[in-house]
Amino acid sequence: MLWNGDATIGQGELQLWRDRYRILFDRNVAGTILTNVEGCIVDCNEPFAQIFGFESRADMLAHSAWDLYFDRIEREALIDRLRSRGSCATEEVCLRGKDGLPVWVLTTRSVASFKEGRPDLLLGTVIDITAPKKARAKLQEIKDAESAARAPENDSASTADLSHKLATLLRRESRIQALGTQNHGVERTHQD
Repeated sequence: MLWNGDATIGQGELQLWRDRYRILFDRNVAGTILTNVEGCIVDCNEPFAQIFGFESRADMLAHSAWDLYFDRIEREALIDRLRSRGSCATEEVCLRGKDGLPVWVLTTRSVASFKEGRPDLLLGTVIDITAPKKARAKLQEIKDAESAARAPENDSASTADLSHKLATLLRRESRIQALGTQNHGVERTHQD
């Protein structure tokens, strides 16, 4: 028998809870990882391993959580935030896959357990958003290219409009000068 703080749990019931946890952990479509502060991956589910390009959970467990970061300071900052807050709000994060390529995830991270008042185990849940992120970037690239392609048309239209306005002004100026010359002639005639 074990004491859980509220009641005594027998070994059979404890095993039942472990089995339920394992089903929830393993059959979740989101990737879930449990690491210690030092970066050792204590456990993860298959979806987590697949999101990051690992062949299996076992393959993933052979690596360190530090391998998922492009820069060590990113994980250090996460650990500092978890020490002070206990959890992090859901956020988009760019991590590194097994192949070294960026993997964008929507993630929540929290302290799963404490040891001597300090975070011991860290829990992360991720949803892969790499494909939508790439699609948005591609769409923006297409929009930018279309804008750039239209710019010369707009520039040409603006240039043509400006050219037309200048031609109109020059014609007016020429008429004014012609009238001025005629008027000067008229004035001279009157003065003579």
